[in-house]
Amino acid sequence: MKIQLFILLSLLSSTAFAADQKLPLEITADKALEWNQTDKTYVARGKAVATQGELSVKADTLTATYAGANGNTSDIILLTADGNVTLTSGANVATGDKAVYDLVTGQAVLSGTRPKIVQEGKNTLEADKVTVWTKNNVLDHAEADGNVVIVSSEQKATGNKATYNAVTNTAELIGQVKVTQGPNILEGDKAEMDLTTHVSKMVSADSSKRVKGVFFTNTKKKD
Repeated sequence: MKIQLFILLSLLSSTAFAADQKLPLEITADKALEWNQTDKTYVARGKAVATQGELSVKADTLTATYAGANGNTSDIILLTADGNVTLTSGANVATGDKAVYDLVTGQAVLSGTRPKIVQEGKNTLEADKVTVWTKNNVLDHAEADGNVVIVSSEQKATGNKATYNAVTNTAELIGQVKVTQGPNILEGDKAEMDLTTHVSKMVSADSSKRVKGVFFTNTKKKD
């Protein structure tokens, strides 16, 4: 049986979890909902889900932290998700072992075993750490740090760091970048990827360094 808690938010920041201040934050859980007045937290346990508008956060445990006195829910400032975390915003889905979501800034930091963003069920971005920012309950942009891998259609790109713009559906990779498509390879310091058109451009971050491309053609002679 689901346990429900409706929290009506009235946050000042326009980039926070509540895009429409009249929308409630609905938290559901299979096992329990706890209100700890000492720690100023609400804790949902067992397949917990927090939903508001188009944005939802799922996890084994969700902890909502508020700053106000006497459980004043208008001052909820932080949402911490632990275990099997899924953050859904429209067609974009982010996953990880843990997420810490700042409701004031709209920033969510996903960590654990290879956090990942899946865009419209097709393009994927994963790294050691992924940080996303929402605007009006919709994913706006993201940063990935450490062993970044982006897969888009037949292209696979790797690098040290990456930024993703959800508005333009473009990504930029920096540091030891390699883009592969079949046997063909591009290498350089920086790559710009359009995940809609699947066009990638490799550029050099240093005039003393050169970008490199290795391309294979079908040279088999016809009989």
